[in-house]
Amino acid sequence: MQRIARALVSALLASTALAHVSMKSPCVRYTPFCDSCPELPPGQSMDNNINAPIGTHESISQPLCKYTTPYAKPAAHWTAGSTVSVEFNPHAAVHGGGHAEFSLSYDMGKTFVVIHRVLRYCFTGGPSSSNTGTQLSYAIPLPTDLPSGERVIFAWTWINAIGNREFYMNCADVAISGKDGGSFSGPQMLVANYGPDTPLIPEFNGNYETGIDLYNSRPVITVTGASYSNASAPATPHGAYGAGSPSTPIAPQTPMATTPVSSAPSVPNSAAPTPAAADNPVYA
Repeated sequence: MQRIARALVSALLASTALAHVSMKSPCVRYTPFCDSCPELPPGQSMDNNINAPIGTHESISQPLCKYTTPYAKPAAHWTAGSTVSVEFNPHAAVHGGGHAEFSLSYDMGKTFVVIHRVLRYCFTGGPSSSNTGTQLSYAIPLPTDLPSGERVIFAWTWINAIGNREFYMNCADVAISGKDGGSFSGPQMLVANYGPDTPLIPEFNGNYETGIDLYNSRPVITVTGASYSNASAPATPHGAYGAGSPSTPIAPQTPMATTPVSSAPSVPNSAAPTPAAADNPVYA
């Protein structure tokens, strides 16, 4: 019955005007745009405005992830070292592209570590003033040393290039087969344009380097494999992500090095070709 309802809502929404962006696959929490999602948690309902941002620079409208109660079962099962396909709703307004990160949380959404970035031209592949996306799917390589976890959150976050200063985030519940008891280190997810206590990334106005300095100065954090019960995640101060004061110990907030450092982790970037130092940052 729930799948029939999803299909009807999806068809109705597809006939309406374009409205922002959301991730379609893997199935994000409470989306009406995927008919293969796990059953909704008791007391929850589909979000017919799943494409909307979770906040602007002036105010916060929803918590990180939009919803803090996970599905009872993972929406996808992944293997560390493999490449996974991430798809976005084709009924989307992409606001000229912008900066996106793909991150993982092993602690109910309190801490997110970045595994992939698409900076500058997410959805557009290059400078654009269009609301129509030319790329709505991405191949995301999963690091080989990811910890195993049955209840991992996979998050997509996005700062749009054109329009109101908004922050977008969708989350999918996934299981990862990796290193039992392992750990992974990488940059902490950036939260910006999400209430006045977070950094402001202004409209790009054709300058796609806007905000890159914030991404290049993210602290490095380490996450470990863990499971959590099917319950709402505790509240997390959003400033912990935007301002660089996370709930777990991190490396000092020094700018990224612009020359290779063999011992430092790096994050793959799907952005179109630009200077090497910005596209392939090395975290000192």
